[in-house]
Amino acid sequence: MIRPVTPGDLWTLRRKPRSQVWLYNEAMLARPHRQLPFALRCLLEGGREGATFLYRERGMRAVAQAVGRSGRPEQDIVMLSAYGGGHGHPTDPDVWFRLIEALCVHAGQRRVQRLYAALSQRHEELREIFRQLGFAGYTQQIVLRLEGPDWDQGVTVAPMRPQARRHDWSIHRLYGMITPHLVQQAEARVARDWQLPITEGWRRAPRRGWVLGADDNLNAALRLTSGPAAHVFTLLIHPDTRDIVTDVLRFGLGQIADTLPVYLLLREYQSELLAPASDLGFQPIGEQALLFKQTTVAVRRSSLLPALEPRPEPRGPIPTISSLGEDARYYDRPTPYHQ
Repeated sequence: MIRPVTPGDLWTLRRKPRSQVWLYNEAMLARPHRQLPFALRCLLEGGREGATFLYRERGMRAVAQAVGRSGRPEQDIVMLSAYGGGHGHPTDPDVWFRLIEALCVHAGQRRVQRLYAALSQRHEELREIFRQLGFAGYTQQIVLRLEGPDWDQGVTVAPMRPQARRHDWSIHRLYGMITPHLVQQAEARVARDWQLPITEGWRRAPRRGWVLGADDNLNAALRLTSGPAAHVFTLLIHPDTRDIVTDVLRFGLGQIADTLPVYLLLREYQSELLAPASDLGFQPIGEQALLFKQTTVAVRRSSLLPALEPRPEPRGPIPTISSLGEDARYYDRPTPYHQ
């Protein structure tokens, strides 16, 4: 049986799972995802911010969670875990297939248009499960990490300034210059998605952003997502100004006052930025395959609409004289007048 989480399932989520897979996104690197508080939030909020589904069969339990993206009809699948089980029970991949399938159906019913998943390269079996469920890969992502304050602080820093609302369209145009068309279709971003500041309280990590260049023709855009566990950088650099990558990152590191780990996320089409980032001290720690699925959203239709719409009059086939035969000769006779 697969169903949304209930209050009686919270005790199961307190236990240590037998196996577990994390699908780390940008927000999870900065703020660790905790499955029990998130499941409780799904209960209290009615699933507005995501979904938690439970698989239950005799002594086996399994859980899958998807987190919503604020202001967008999208969700990220972030966690799969299994409890108990043994001989005669389905294997974890079989159970996760059914759980992810239930998440996809639930997302379509809740008018979620796109589902995303960031899979590590070592999860080949799980990647096949997502492929069978209709997920398609749109790019690869490299995760780099910088430990502590021992980084090349240098002497040159890019003269960046805080991002404002007037920069939204310029950042979106810079994104379009750098990003392949397939990735743009998968992410479906518009100019307002780059708006800052994005301060979302205790639920999500706050973000800050800076830009470099003229307001209508930016050379670089840097975004920083901060949380209790780490800081995460994402970077857009104009193809003609890639020599300023080190100065831009050095400026961003100068805005961090603590010694938490710092992550840098680079896509495969940004591979030329790896060398300057490595010179600054960032080291690759893994790669992710970014997958997405477009869901089918039902069209809302009023229940009164069929009654209000004009219906065509029923029409039967028009009889011909040849088809009528003898009856035609009868109806062709004039009607006698009765006094």
